[in-house]
Amino acid sequence: MRWCAVKAFISKELKLNFRSKANLFWIFAWPAIWLLMTAFIFIPPSSGQPLTLNLGVVNHDASLSPVNGTFFIKILNETTYQGTKLFDVIIYEDESALIDAIKHGRLDGGVVIPEKFGEDILIGQTNLTVYVGVKDEYSAQLVESILKAFINELNEEISRRKINETMEYVELYAPRNLTIPYAGNRSFLEFMRSWMLGIASPINATFKQVKPSVLMDRESTLGWFTFGALGMSMLYSGLSLGSTMIVEERDKGTLRRILASPASPTDMLVGKTISGIIILGIMSVVLVLMGVYVCGAKIIWNPLNPAHWLAILLLILLAVMMIGLGLLLSLFARDAKTAANLSVIIGLLLSFTAGIWFPAWWLPNWMRIIGELFPGSWALETIRSILIYEAKLAEALPSVLKVLTATAAIYALGIVIYRLVLRKYVES
Repeated sequence: MRWCAVKAFISKELKLNFRSKANLFWIFAWPAIWLLMTAFIFIPPSSGQPLTLNLGVVNHDASLSPVNGTFFIKILNETTYQGTKLFDVIIYEDESALIDAIKHGRLDGGVVIPEKFGEDILIGQTNLTVYVGVKDEYSAQLVESILKAFINELNEEISRRKINETMEYVELYAPRNLTIPYAGNRSFLEFMRSWMLGIASPINATFKQVKPSVLMDRESTLGWFTFGALGMSMLYSGLSLGSTMIVEERDKGTLRRILASPASPTDMLVGKTISGIIILGIMSVVLVLMGVYVCGAKIIWNPLNPAHWLAILLLILLAVMMIGLGLLLSLFARDAKTAANLSVIIGLLLSFTAGIWFPAWWLPNWMRIIGELFPGSWALETIRSILIYEAKLAEALPSVLKVLTATAAIYALGIVIYRLVLRKYVES
């Protein structure tokens, strides 16, 4: 292998690719467009913030009870979550006007407070009619879950207050020294309080969200999708670089001249592979910088962390793997245009079905198998594990070795196909 010939192929391929508007679009512009759409359309700056519902209320309650319809509306207006108002309350005179506003999409939902609402709460149970707007199935579920959570929280608070008031009366007449054997010899008063709390709320559940520290906000989610855009471009651009390696030279009429020169087929293979790695490496840097500085993505990088350098190695292995797969595709390509189109189609299909762009858990079970079997998914998932989930060196090494083995096998098979296709073109 002659390194001067290899460098000549690297220089030629870089110049040709950066002069081609079509190549520049697919390598840089297309993934950048996807990333920008994700940052400002699919995951807009307002995402991750609590939702404020437009809620209509019809109040039929005129009782003087402390917890009446007016008090209920006051609670709705003052309820906040993470500093955001949950309800923007609009008062309606009658139920038909409320329903009409919901049907026409002016409201997300509505509440009808019945007569004697406050009185019934004090002496027993009251009824409340809640309407949920169904603009689409997702929004309906979201609105209903917010309203149910609010009503459940209000129910528990009212129950606790009623229990406390009831216990004040019970304490006046209950025997002081009476204990309940089957309740652990607790006093009668302790037993009564626990018993009533158990009726009001048998299970007192505390919900705690546990997320990786870097996935708690929009910026970190955008970091995840930045690598998705990077992986997408790696797929179809790498496949295209590999699949057109020989056929492009044949279509241009330069293949025989190259083979007749001192440069060997190995020089061409190595030169084009290295130029492909350089192009995909530049693309990766551009996308990461765009993700961080244009879209506001959060990506963890510490040059003192050895595991983070494994992410760089994995990106190189992913580029080599895709070029190797492209060499396999060259067996079925009659010309450069066919090879490029086939690469883009297969690359985009894999992007959306192998957990590259969409998280694997979004996909149906049968489709997840593709991601589990596709080595490119292993590489990208390991990169995310390192730079997003903060995986340690010991955790990442087994996956890196698996990706390294798969890359070596794919590229070796690609070399066999490369020599086979080259021989076919020379003999034809």
